[in-house]
Amino acid sequence: MLLLYVLALYPFTPGIGELKKAKSEAPSKVLSSDGVVLAQYKRVNREWVPLEKISPHVVNALIATEDHRFYQHFGIDVRRTMAALLSTVSGDLQGGSTITQQLARNLYPQQIGNSISIHRKAKELITALKIEAAYSKREILETYLNTVPFLYNAFGIEMAARTYFDKSADKLNVLEAATLIGMLKGTSAYNPVQNPERARNRRNLVLTQMVKWPGRDHQPLIPAEAHRR
Repeated sequence: MLLLYVLALYPFTPGIGELKKAKSEAPSKVLSSDGVVLAQYKRVNREWVPLEKISPHVVNALIATEDHRFYQHFGIDVRRTMAALLSTVSGDLQGGSTITQQLARNLYPQQIGNSISIHRKAKELITALKIEAAYSKREILETYLNTVPFLYNAFGIEMAARTYFDKSADKLNVLEAATLIGMLKGTSAYNPVQNPERARNRRNLVLTQMVKWPGRDHQPLIPAEAHRR
């Protein structure tokens, strides 16, 4: 019955074309007769940057905090999903979404939505599997970081870096990267402008996760000296 349900739902889940559309989306430009750009019109306030132009501290913080088994799964972390399901059933509501599942929600807010239901979660899981089948982990990270929304009409890590720290994404240090990634849990609740103390506590939690990840059998994501700074 479960297999039949998934097969029936599959055609109604979003396709993966939105990934390419999001990356190729360019602003409309108004040019003068001599080719000078007079104005630009964007649907959202975003500037796409390749992964190599994003501070590695940002990527490290994202994986350590949101999905520390990102490189080991295929879009769904079964262990984490089952643990979240058991906690939710017992009355402790928890999220178990991977980075790929979060990307699916960011790209398809209308089709997938944010309601708490098995139907919505099933569509999210199927879409995550589609994304993982078509794109590399690197492409998923790049797309996620360029499409995730922040406050003040800032979409993507580049505009977030400029908005909150007046610098480009590749110049973010470990503290700034941890602050922005910490906001993903709740952009309003952990806004460093409106809630500096709460944002600082969340940033420190992200830093702790960065040091702990991925466990005793692996090297930490960030150098110890960077954490001390």
